[in-house]
Amino acid sequence: MRGPDMTERRTERERAPGPVRAPMRVLGAGDDGHGGSVARLLARMRHSAFQGRKLGEAFEAWRQLIDGQSLIAMGLAGSLASAGLGPLVAWLVEHGYVDLLVSTSANVTEDLLEPRGARFWQIDPDRVDDAELWRRRLYRFYDHVVAARDYDAMEDFTGRFFEHLAARWAGPSIAGVQFMREFGRWLDEAGLRGTIAATCWRHHVPLFVPAAPDGPLAEGYRTAGRRGPVVDFFQDYEIALAIMNRFMPPGPGTAAIFLGGGVPKDFVQIIATSVHAIRGGAEACPHRAAIQITTDNPVFGGLGGAGVGSECISWGKEAPDGRNVTVFADVTIALPLLCQGLAEHYGPAHVRPARAAIAAQVSPLLAR
Repeated sequence: MRGPDMTERRTERERAPGPVRAPMRVLGAGDDGHGGSVARLLARMRHSAFQGRKLGEAFEAWRQLIDGQSLIAMGLAGSLASAGLGPLVAWLVEHGYVDLLVSTSANVTEDLLEPRGARFWQIDPDRVDDAELWRRRLYRFYDHVVAARDYDAMEDFTGRFFEHLAARWAGPSIAGVQFMREFGRWLDEAGLRGTIAATCWRHHVPLFVPAAPDGPLAEGYRTAGRRGPVVDFFQDYEIALAIMNRFMPPGPGTAAIFLGGGVPKDFVQIIATSVHAIRGGAEACPHRAAIQITTDNPVFGGLGGAGVGSECISWGKEAPDGRNVTVFADVTIALPLLCQGLAEHYGPAHVRPARAAIAAQVSPLLAR
């Protein structure tokens, strides 16, 4: 049979509803003159389908953010530090791929465990006897466990920070973001430089932990021999609002990357609605771009499943014309691939060009 001529092919392209979906294949060492790599795999996945395509779109969108001038905020939820993803978050901060971090309490404390000598052991979650784990004093995180003595010792260790802060901080209160900055400084001086909090302190990245007592810090506070100052979490909101207001249009804009949902996602998003309110409510002040990696289902009404390219737009939190990508995938699968892809694309020594200018604008606002 005679195939379609050039005119027919051109007409077909003009009428096409979108880009062509490309089939996936394995690349060998000699293919395309380069061979395989994670970065090139993600670029090819961008033209595939389903969540593979979405992961490729997230990789493409994140690169655009890194190449741009917008402030990049990250929400960090879930039990990611116990799963070993803490070093990836620290790596993102080191390279300027995240300018502001909002985290659960667990993620910025449980990443202390391994640097302090604790070990996690894999177990079979379908065959484990949890009563036996209790007898053996092992705490379980689905498919891995840690010794209770190591976890409890980490909680007691954070109590020493409360005593240190009480002796050092002269005022009666401290903003939560300043509290975490002092925590990061203290960890850095204690030799735990690779932890998330210490890395944020070293690179002047504000770290907000809106629900700090919901985790090991609460036990550290309980065991501390001396306490003070009072942590003012409402002051955190004022500081975050000042930062976002500075960057939202007519400034260079803000963008959000959500690993899971929960309080970190809500904290980052609700700032957009508050900026809209303090500016008089004339125009929405959404984040210009958003990437979310989640396993939550949107039909149950939780914020973790609310799509950044759909439901969140109705609140003015995300821009209807923004680069918004929701990836329904496990963060332990998606984040290592994205970080490896970014490392290959930019090279090991790359630091985001906009980082210094962003830090210069953010740092004065942290002293409020």
